[in-house]
Amino acid sequence: MFALQQEIYLDDSALQTASEEMNELSQRTANLKTAIEELYEDLTTALQTPCGEAFKTISKDVLVKPIDDLKLIVDHISQTLETIKGQGYYKDVFDEYENLNNSIKVEE
Repeated sequence: MFALQQEIYLDDSALQTASEEMNELSQRTANLKTAIEELYEDLTTALQTPCGEAFKTISKDVLVKPIDDLKLIVDHISQTLETIKGQGYYKDVFDEYENLNNSIKVEE
Protein backbone atom coordinates (compact mmCIF):
# COMPACT_ATOMS: atom_id res chain seq x y z
CA MET A 1 0.00 0.00 0.00
CA PHE A 2 1.18 3.52 -0.67
CA ALA A 3 0.07 6.94 0.48
CA LEU A 4 0.01 10.28 -1.23
CA GLN A 5 0.81 13.23 0.91
CA GLN A 6 0.81 16.92 0.11
CA GLU A 7 1.22 19.81 2.51
CA ILE A 8 -1.35 22.55 2.02
CA TYR A 9 -0.59 25.94 3.51
CA LEU A 10 -3.17 28.63 4.08
CA ASP A 11 -1.93 32.17 4.01
CA ASP A 12 -4.33 34.47 5.83
CA SER A 13 -2.38 37.55 4.75
CA ALA A 14 -2.80 36.51 1.09
CA LEU A 15 -6.55 36.14 1.64
CA GLN A 16 -6.64 39.58 3.27
CA THR A 17 -4.70 41.12 0.37
CA ALA A 18 -6.92 39.42 -2.20
CA SER A 19 -10.03 40.64 -0.38
CA GLU A 20 -8.77 44.23 -0.33
CA GLU A 21 -7.79 44.10 -3.99
CA MET A 22 -11.17 42.67 -5.00
CA ASN A 23 -12.92 45.48 -3.10
CA GLU A 24 -10.77 48.00 -4.98
CA LEU A 25 -11.55 46.26 -8.28
CA SER A 26 -15.26 46.43 -7.48
CA GLN A 27 -15.00 50.18 -6.91
CA ARG A 28 -12.98 50.69 -10.11
CA THR A 29 -15.60 48.67 -12.01
CA ALA A 30 -18.37 50.88 -10.61
CA ASN A 31 -16.37 53.98 -11.60
CA LEU A 32 -15.88 52.56 -15.11
CA LYS A 33 -19.61 51.96 -15.42
CA THR A 34 -20.34 55.54 -14.37
CA ALA A 35 -17.81 56.92 -16.85
CA ILE A 36 -19.20 54.83 -19.71
CA GLU A 37 -22.77 55.81 -18.85
CA GLU A 38 -21.77 59.48 -18.92
CA LEU A 39 -19.96 59.02 -22.22
CA TYR A 40 -22.96 57.16 -23.56
CA GLU A 41 -25.34 59.95 -22.51
CA ASP A 42 -23.11 62.58 -24.13
CA LEU A 43 -22.97 60.55 -27.33
CA THR A 44 -26.71 59.94 -27.51
CA THR A 45 -27.42 63.61 -26.81
CA ALA A 46 -25.35 64.47 -29.86
CA LEU A 47 -27.33 61.97 -31.96
CA GLN A 48 -30.82 63.47 -31.79
CA THR A 49 -31.99 61.65 -34.92
CA PRO A 50 -34.07 58.50 -35.57
CA CYS A 51 -30.82 56.64 -36.17
CA GLY A 52 -29.46 58.04 -32.93
CA GLU A 53 -32.51 56.71 -31.05
CA ALA A 54 -31.91 53.22 -32.43
CA PHE A 55 -28.25 53.50 -31.46
CA LYS A 56 -29.28 54.63 -27.99
CA THR A 57 -31.50 51.59 -27.48
CA ILE A 58 -29.01 49.01 -28.75
CA SER A 59 -25.71 50.36 -27.49
CA LYS A 60 -26.67 50.66 -23.83
CA ASP A 61 -26.98 46.88 -23.58
CA VAL A 62 -23.74 46.42 -25.48
CA LEU A 63 -21.77 48.99 -23.45
CA VAL A 64 -23.16 48.80 -19.94
CA LYS A 65 -24.43 45.24 -19.46
CA PRO A 66 -20.97 43.57 -19.66
CA ILE A 67 -19.73 45.94 -16.96
CA ASP A 68 -22.75 45.12 -14.78
CA ASP A 69 -22.03 41.41 -15.30
CA LEU A 70 -18.36 41.92 -14.42
CA LYS A 71 -19.30 43.80 -11.26
CA LEU A 72 -21.59 40.95 -10.18
CA ILE A 73 -18.71 38.49 -10.51
CA VAL A 74 -16.20 40.75 -8.76
CA ASP A 75 -18.65 41.41 -5.91
CA HIS A 76 -19.35 37.69 -5.51
CA ILE A 77 -15.63 36.89 -5.29
CA SER A 78 -15.16 39.78 -2.87
CA GLN A 79 -17.98 38.54 -0.62
CA THR A 80 -16.56 35.01 -0.69
CA LEU A 81 -13.13 36.29 0.37
CA GLU A 82 -14.74 38.31 3.16
CA THR A 83 -16.41 35.11 4.38
CA ILE A 84 -13.28 32.98 4.46
CA LYS A 85 -10.53 35.35 5.55
CA GLY A 86 -9.35 35.37 9.13
CA GLN A 87 -12.08 33.08 10.42
CA GLY A 88 -10.37 29.75 10.02
CA TYR A 89 -12.96 28.82 7.42
CA TYR A 90 -10.65 26.53 5.48
CA LYS A 91 -8.39 25.80 8.43
CA ASP A 92 -11.22 23.88 10.09
CA VAL A 93 -11.71 21.79 6.95
CA PHE A 94 -8.01 20.89 6.80
CA ASP A 95 -7.89 20.19 10.55
CA GLU A 96 -10.77 17.75 10.16
CA TYR A 97 -9.01 16.17 7.17
CA GLU A 98 -5.86 15.75 9.26
CA ASN A 99 -7.86 14.16 12.09
CA LEU A 100 -9.51 11.77 9.67
CA ASN A 101 -6.18 10.95 8.03
CA ASN A 102 -4.57 10.27 11.42
CA SER A 103 -7.43 8.03 12.51
CA ILE A 104 -7.08 6.01 9.31
CA LYS A 105 -3.33 5.62 9.91
CA VAL A 106 -3.96 4.40 13.46
CA GLU A 107 -6.38 1.73 12.21
CA GLU A 108 -3.86 0.38 9.69
